[in-house]
Amino acid sequence: MIKFLLFYLLLISYSYGQNIDLYLSLIDEGKTEGVLENLPELISKYPNNPGVTYIKALMTEDGKTSIGIYNEIIKKYPDTIYAPYAAMKIGEYFYARGLYTQASKLLKNIPIKYPRFADIQRATNLMINSFNAIGEADSARYYGLIIKSMFPRVDLGDERQVEKNRPLAQVFDFNKKAPKSLGSYVIQVGAFSTKSNANRIKLQISQLGYDVSINDIESNGKILYAVRINRYKSKKQAELVGKDIKSKIGINYRVLYRPIGK
Repeated sequence: MIKFLLFYLLLISYSYGQNIDLYLSLIDEGKTEGVLENLPELISKYPNNPGVTYIKALMTEDGKTSIGIYNEIIKKYPDTIYAPYAAMKIGEYFYARGLYTQASKLLKNIPIKYPRFADIQRATNLMINSFNAIGEADSARYYGLIIKSMFPRVDLGDERQVEKNRPLAQVFDFNKKAPKSLGSYVIQVGAFSTKSNANRIKLQISQLGYDVSINDIESNGKILYAVRINRYKSKKQAELVGKDIKSKIGINYRVLYRPIGK
């Protein structure tokens, strides 16, 4: 209760719309209750604020509705910092649902259209995976080289592009497994208010060959469903797995220290 009051007071201290980054960080940490409570008033006071609109999209559970809001951001606020993130969210949506043709068409343009986007590498990774998934290795190579010419530090993951029309199992390296020995570190890739969303993410990561579980956790008096990859002996080892998962399906992660039995 005390933690919730402190959280609420912190939100109030940053009057509406003045610190979007605070709300975004809270959402990223799964602390969404206070954000949801303040969202209607935020929207009422700042209906034309692209940051508020972006938060609205993030907090919208229905996928198709959220895509409509992200498209609104891209069309109405193309020059804001939120436009590339909105485009990336749409790309992730297509990719997560196996709509690789739509995903590849959108993702290939993000680095070119938004050269200042903070995560060009992730957009490139998902683009390459999308093209490979539909057997268009030549397109993956072509657009990859264009992006590489613009951003020399981008890693194209050449091993993924050597063979044409590679099977989907090879593209995603399904045979990779988590270590059998149990460690104290887990990788959390999200905490969801509905179990269906958690199960969807669990299925995606399970298809990569990892040991995934859904854990019930309490946050601000509500039960959330945390998706976790188990278990690693060192934080460094867990970080490597987290980076691998993020590069392949574009999901952010956190490494947590969770000893067995605690």
